[in-house]
Amino acid sequence: MITVRYFLLIFLLVINSIYSMTVPNKEELFTINVTMKDYQTTKEDQYVYTQYQLPDQELTIVGYSPLVDMNSAHHMLTYACEKPGSKKQFWTGGATCDGEQMIIHGWARNAPAMKLPEDVGFAVGRNTPYKYIVVNIHYFSKINNDNSGNQLIMSRTPRKYLAGVMLSGTSDIYLRPKSETIRTPFSCQFEGPSISIFAVRVHAHQWGRVNSLYRVRNGEISQIAKGDPQWPQSFYPLSSPVNIENGDLIVGQCVYDNNEDRVVQVGSTHNDEMCNVYAMYSYKPSRKSSDSLPTQMCWGNQFSKATSLIPMDSVVPPFKPTEMGEIKNSHHAHSEHAMISSQGTGKDFSNDDDNDDDDQSYEDYIDEVENMRHRDRTGDNIDTRKVLSHLGLPDYEYVDAQNYDYLLPNHLTYGKDQTVKLHNGKLMSSNLYINVENWPDMKSLPTQLGEIGGIALNNANNELIVFHRGSRKWEFKYFNDYRFRNDRFGPIDEDVLIHIDTRTGETKYRWGAKMFYMPHGLTIDHEGNFWVTDIAMHQVFMFKPNELTHPALTVGELFQPGSGPSQLCRPTDVAVMKNGDFFIADGYCNSRIMKFNRKGEYLMEWGSSMSGKRDSDGFPVPNEWNIVHSIALNEDAQLVCGADRENFRIQCFNSNTGEFQRQIRVEPNSTIGAIYAIEFVPNANGTILFAVTGGMQTEKKKVYMIDAQTGDILTSFDSNPSLNSPHDITVSSNAREIYVGELSLTPADALHKFEISKRKDLPTQTYSRRNYFADKNFRISLILMIAFATPVLIAIIVGCCIRIKNMRKLHHLNSFLTDVRNTGTNRSSVLGDWMNRRKGFELLDQYSDGENEPLDSNNGNDSNENSADETVTYNHKQNNTNIFKMGENL
Repeated sequence: MITVRYFLLIFLLVINSIYSMTVPNKEELFTINVTMKDYQTTKEDQYVYTQYQLPDQELTIVGYSPLVDMNSAHHMLTYACEKPGSKKQFWTGGATCDGEQMIIHGWARNAPAMKLPEDVGFAVGRNTPYKYIVVNIHYFSKINNDNSGNQLIMSRTPRKYLAGVMLSGTSDIYLRPKSETIRTPFSCQFEGPSISIFAVRVHAHQWGRVNSLYRVRNGEISQIAKGDPQWPQSFYPLSSPVNIENGDLIVGQCVYDNNEDRVVQVGSTHNDEMCNVYAMYSYKPSRKSSDSLPTQMCWGNQFSKATSLIPMDSVVPPFKPTEMGEIKNSHHAHSEHAMISSQGTGKDFSNDDDNDDDDQSYEDYIDEVENMRHRDRTGDNIDTRKVLSHLGLPDYEYVDAQNYDYLLPNHLTYGKDQTVKLHNGKLMSSNLYINVENWPDMKSLPTQLGEIGGIALNNANNELIVFHRGSRKWEFKYFNDYRFRNDRFGPIDEDVLIHIDTRTGETKYRWGAKMFYMPHGLTIDHEGNFWVTDIAMHQVFMFKPNELTHPALTVGELFQPGSGPSQLCRPTDVAVMKNGDFFIADGYCNSRIMKFNRKGEYLMEWGSSMSGKRDSDGFPVPNEWNIVHSIALNEDAQLVCGADRENFRIQCFNSNTGEFQRQIRVEPNSTIGAIYAIEFVPNANGTILFAVTGGMQTEKKKVYMIDAQTGDILTSFDSNPSLNSPHDITVSSNAREIYVGELSLTPADALHKFEISKRKDLPTQTYSRRNYFADKNFRISLILMIAFATPVLIAIIVGCCIRIKNMRKLHHLNSFLTDVRNTGTNRSSVLGDWMNRRKGFELLDQYSDGENEPLDSNNGNDSNENSADETVTYNHKQNNTNIFKMGENL
């Protein structure tokens, strides 16, 4: 009875443990989907609205998961309204809202999902003017059965600070034909309570170069944010929040380049332009209803004199946006707010507060899995033997485990800490390469390992050489336009070239201190010479392996950018032929590939900057570049290829004539994939080219294996942990190993090594879920469960010991009875005649269901050994036999 109670308690504790793992500890979050319902547009550039009436509750919007794709929509805005602009469920044209309204979210160009800080949210519903949510989608073209929209992450818990969005911009846009750097300034005076701007989103169309926003206080201007409208148009967090006080001036501008032969003006279609900057802020709610709200609109150019304070570098787009989600939440002051990004499909809310009963989200997740099963995965449906044959490798015991059944969860919880990842651990999307863990050796790396410009393998493939920037980062303070400010900043103090053992990952040698200003590209030729590019010096250097202090060859003029045959402007990479001739990617300023002989004498060049013309495939015409970021050479095929980074393509040319051969796209038109680096496999059965994508605009960075002769993508994979800012790639002579260098802020994330996978490398477990040892309820339940289970285990052990002891006694009794019986059948025994003497009449053959079977089965045929006319039976033998057999089965 006691044992039953213990087991009942254990069962209840297990149920409690499961409950504690699946039920949020903090607050319940739920979602609201505001979407179209099988909507059909009637024309291009149509603006369509849909509405959703909020329940009569106090609600807070804490995040968003866009349910829309840039294939169909140009942009999407979400509003909180007092009343919708129409009584219809869907409408086109007219007003967005009737009465009070505020913008609560903006999306474009496949921007990811996001969440606000924990103590900030948009208050809607009861006790607010906002009773409806209205979503406005700008569609590119005619579309059928569309269900796009926005998923709002909601809470019933009020937040300490309210959120708001201030829209800044101008309609004064007039872009003259064939004009560059066209500025459209705007300005206003801020009124209302103090706010803290913690995230900014910019919006413009295809001609936009950079949008910027500034604060002017006491005659001094300070930058709030600067963004490239060609990035995914999400709210990017600021490196530090900016405080805006009543009376401050807000100024900004949008900068455009118009390469077309027509005038471009402001308008609502994708053939027109816009100038918008959305600033998301937080502020303390006022207890007085009469107090004014913060300024929500800063439109036009009310204080034109203040715009003269905008700095000259405002026309230069930022190198890269602030990493989304990298600013930590703070609870000390509301100026320390940060935004949390939820990269993904909109089902992962980035915390444990997911609504487990959200059946619609679960159905969406199942649909996503089914889509992955059936979609045409060009890069993932690979012929493994064909790929290995291209590489000239033997047929490994390779298993293609492309089975998505393991994606289906066992229950409805699939938030941040319980999500089943679409790419399993070490297993890449194609399963061909695995990430080598604990490489390189972190202890031997320099503490000032900075942003990696270039990487290359020596000819023996036993050393990886890394060209990094030490403590220096590419920031605008170092440049005046394209010129490096060498009068203020000297060379990098640290050794910026390090040699790493490819097997052990240990650093073997360092050099290059006080020689370079902004390292970028690195190449090692057939003779082992080191070729490097420095974008601050505008030069290319070649070093002999036995003379690393002075270059044997220099191309370009020191700190003098130019476009002539002997000048360079931020060169990015070098490719060297066997005869010593070499190619330079003069990529950031000049958009060209140049060829020199082994003496450094100019031979030829090709390439030009963007003209705005488009080919039939929608891409820029061939031989136009938007940053030639990397080049690769295959002499046998007479191919030299360049990574056209911001045009998301690879262009290949005849290495002898410079004639265009083909362009390669690693992703479909709808997917952004900025190609940062490429490299041919030295020894392969064909023209195998590897490429890696990067940049903030690329949501998922991947490594691609390409047949450069045909342009076919043989396979691709992404890493776990994922690549963040890949900048260069290098491949061993037979492509057994791949190395990727990143523009990482920490040495731990700077270098990655991948190897061809074998059967033994493939994991046997398709997925794993996190154990919630960090959960307090789980730990308490686990302790209680152990406390109650221990006595049960002790009781079981004691019971087993008693059973074993009794079994031994039965065995001894059984042996005694056998001895007695054997002794009794022996006529020479003293007791033999006495035990077998007759005691009157005995019934013969009184067997019933085998109860009187002999005790010893081996003597079953000897029961009549004592007398030929008698049958000796023992009525108690079968009971002993049953007891003994039970003892054996314990």
